[in-house]
Amino acid sequence: MKSECLAFVHAPADYCQTATLKQWTAFIEEARQYALLGSCYFLAKDASIWHLIPEQVKNHLVSGFHYAEKQKITLLNEMLELEKIFEGSNVPAVLVKGVAYRLDGYAFARGRVFSDIDLLVPDSHYALALQMLKDAGYLEFTMSAYDRRYYLRWTHQHPPLTHFLRGANIDLHHHLFPVSSNEDILIEPLVRHASALPGSAFLTPSPAYLFMHAAVHLFYQDETHKLVKDLVDLNLLYHEVMARQSFTDILQAAENSNAQAAVFYALNTLNHLFAIELPTEIKQLAPAASRYRLWQMQFLLTHLLDHASFWHRPAHFFWFVRGHLLKMGPLTLIYHSVAKSIEQFKERKILGKKQRELDEQTRPGDAH
Repeated sequence: MKSECLAFVHAPADYCQTATLKQWTAFIEEARQYALLGSCYFLAKDASIWHLIPEQVKNHLVSGFHYAEKQKITLLNEMLELEKIFEGSNVPAVLVKGVAYRLDGYAFARGRVFSDIDLLVPDSHYALALQMLKDAGYLEFTMSAYDRRYYLRWTHQHPPLTHFLRGANIDLHHHLFPVSSNEDILIEPLVRHASALPGSAFLTPSPAYLFMHAAVHLFYQDETHKLVKDLVDLNLLYHEVMARQSFTDILQAAENSNAQAAVFYALNTLNHLFAIELPTEIKQLAPAASRYRLWQMQFLLTHLLDHASFWHRPAHFFWFVRGHLLKMGPLTLIYHSVAKSIEQFKERKILGKKQRELDEQTRPGDAH
């Protein structure tokens, strides 16, 4: 394990007793890059190892704690605004990912930083929920016509929405995974097993379904810029889910959602990186999984986390291609790659023409 943050999360006390100054420096840089300073602050407090941490490192962790607390206030204020929109609407709006962890009282969500609010609604209520948000001032980002078609045709969510005054970001999902994929991961079981937050118009999934969704998000993603954070979340979420529910509940959530493979890969990855003990019941998920895909995922993760590895840069490319193939399939990916390349070529051509026109207008007369 080459990631300093993963090493700290895996065994905080051991890390503090053996880490060198160089490792602490790398730890701070990585924790800041992946917005984990606040989370590590609480991990250190909970593990009663605060006294083992160098003073300079403590300062960074406290700074991360204060930033996360400030963001929590912003989140709560935004949720109050969203309550006004969805109250009495009968739209089954389910909070997922970071906002669900925070509002449902998961301990590992303390100090956690996130960039948007993720809402999941069944496809039958999607159009109504979207219109309600737009009427309340949540507008789309500026993007090309092709990118917008990409979102609407192939993904599992609407293009990101941003409030025109407050700047709050909303990701409105209608599925758990891109509709262009061959994977048929079901949303209905998650919604059925969601429960209302006390005094709120919103629902949160049961712990096992939150883990299932996190597993799907990790295994099928094509990005690496939040990879360490996603692995930390998955590990800490697993331990909290096991404290609230049983391993059988995780298996049932995977089976009900048709996500057995993703959950199998995620659990084995936790065993691979954090040495968690897996109950023998995990073999129930094995028939839906592929040994090659498991090896592929763990091979790529190993080299993605090791910046000194010869395979580190190639692993980024293969992780990107692998994720897109899972989301689209080969034919759709080829079409998308060609169409996106043409789109970017046209954009560069238009920008180049505008720049030349601007240069002509601003060039001194004696320079012609």
